[in-house]
Amino acid sequence: MVTGGGTGIGLGITKMFVAHGAKVVISGRREGPLKEAVAALPNGSAAYITGDVRDFASCQKMVAKAVSEFGRLDVLVNNAAGNFVTPSEDLTPNAFKTVMDIDLHGSFNMAKASLEELKKTKGVVISISATLYYKVTPFQMHASAAKAAIDVMTNSIGVEWGAEHGIRSVSIAPGPIADTVGGPTGRVFGTGAKMPDIRTIVPIGRFGTVDDIASCVLFVASPAGSFINATQIVVDGGHWHEASNGFLRGKDFVRMKSDAERKAKGSGSDLSSAKL
Repeated sequence: MVTGGGTGIGLGITKMFVAHGAKVVISGRREGPLKEAVAALPNGSAAYITGDVRDFASCQKMVAKAVSEFGRLDVLVNNAAGNFVTPSEDLTPNAFKTVMDIDLHGSFNMAKASLEELKKTKGVVISISATLYYKVTPFQMHASAAKAAIDVMTNSIGVEWGAEHGIRSVSIAPGPIADTVGGPTGRVFGTGAKMPDIRTIVPIGRFGTVDDIASCVLFVASPAGSFINATQIVVDGGHWHEASNGFLRGKDFVRMKSDAERKAKGSGSDLSSAKL
């Protein structure tokens, strides 16, 4: 079951699962993208149901659809989310509540609605998180709070449901993923301005792809990832550290200072009070 499975990362996850033989039910609030997504997949490999993760009864219907369509539920992927940029002083209570309801409450609602079926299969809950709260991300207080809470929920479920029912729980935090609404050029963060050298943003020199995230989800859901539980996996090329720009700008200067110190030490100078 993949929530928000009709577009973006959710659709990429769905395609990856189907390509490896899984049967998938996707959900979302808009029927159009869901219907189009299923039509483009191999016949009989996927089905869809419209629904809103903010409503628990709707979540129960989604789970029932998965079981009635394919007989069981092994994997729940909490991917549905909402976001926008705004200074926290301009954030309205309703806007904050909306993001918390979709991201956090929606993830809990789906996990809770799936619990009885996941008990039967000793399944896994995989929630799409974010690195936003690892450091303060300006204009993202609402989403940061929601994703931080999702990670807490993930770990608690992994321990409690793992110990009692054998259910695993893992959250995956994407970095800047190209060609997505929440990516570096998408609606949320895209500015239209000329991008700097990509190495100043992501150390390995490229933005992520939807397949980078989908492959990680597949790995966690597979037998190969069966000992991963109650934790977070970051898939961001080193982006969240925000250190590569400082490295690239400062490398020549630091090297020059290091060479000078080595030469001074070689001539017998006292470096005990040296200042960088």
